[in-house]
Formats: sequence, C-alpha cells, structure tokens
Amino acid sequence: MINIKRLFWVTLSVVTWSLIQVIPIQVFPRAIAQTKVPIRLQHGEGTYTLTVSETNTTKSADGGQLRLYDVHIAKMFEVTYADCQEIPKAGFRIWEYYAGNGKISMGSFRITCQLAGDIANTYGLGKAESTAIEYSQEEAGPPISRTRSIPILDITGNKVDRWLNFVQSFRPI
Repeated sequence: MINIKRLFWVTLSVVTWSLIQVIPIQVFPRAIAQTKVPIRLQHGEGTYTLTVSETNTTKSADGGQLRLYDVHIAKMFEVTYADCQEIPKAGFRIWEYYAGNGKISMGSFRITCQLAGDIANTYGLGKAESTAIEYSQEEAGPPISRTRSIPILDITGNKVDRWLNFVQSFRPI
C-alpha cells in the first residue's frame, strides 16, 4: 500500500512539474506564416492564384507591423521555394493575386527559383505549415485539393523591417 501511495505522489509530482515547465507558444518569436490568414491557393495552367476575402490588405496581419499584403507575398515565396526544391529546374512561378474574394486584382507577380532561394536563405525557414492548394486538372475533371507541408519564412525580430522594405520594392509585372 505504501508503494502505491508513493507511486501516486511521484507520478503527481512529475506531471505537475512537467505542466509548470510548459512554455506558452506566445513566448517564442512568431514567424509570419504563423499568422493564420484565410488564403485560397490554386494552381492551373502554369500559374498560381492567391485569393483572399479581405478588401483592405494594408490592415495589420496580427496587430504588428506586418500587413496582410506582406503575409500574402511571403506565402507566394514560400510555395515557390517549396516547388523549386521539388523541381529544381522549374525556373519561375507566375502568381495572380486577388483580394475581395477575387473582385480586386492586386497584380501578377513573377518569382524565380533563384529569388525564392535567396529569400529563403536571407530570412531562414521556420517550421512547416500545412498549406492547402487546389490543383486544376484542366478538362480531365474538377480541381484536386492537396495539402502540402511547406516551411514558412522566419520574418521575425530585426528581419521585419527588411521584409517590409523588400515587399515595397517587389512590384507586380
């Protein structure tokens, strides 16, 4: 009986200690893609389409300096980089960007594998995020949704200002 009581107290102590040791996720610096914003990604005929419901993409993504627009551009780079890792000779990706559920064209962007790689090296990559992409089958049938694990850019701390400057200079084609 004493052994059972002792086992109970030891177990309770270990569980209690482990709960105390858990650090809330908010303590860690956040990479931008952890700022979950609703994005619809589609791929068809060699072009990606990024569509968001927001009409005001200048709004803060998470209460900080990054705007929704900055996060959307980052998502384009993350997906392009992941594609280029799978198909090294891919060359580039064309992105069509729409706000307001597709009613507002934000422009077309051309991201080369070289630029996507440079951005990934400059900012670093954080943990992978599940990213749903609808792939067109053209005339073969309805789109197929595929969830891919895509590493997010680590745009945190002193990298935020650099990212904001980069996005300002990264213009639609």
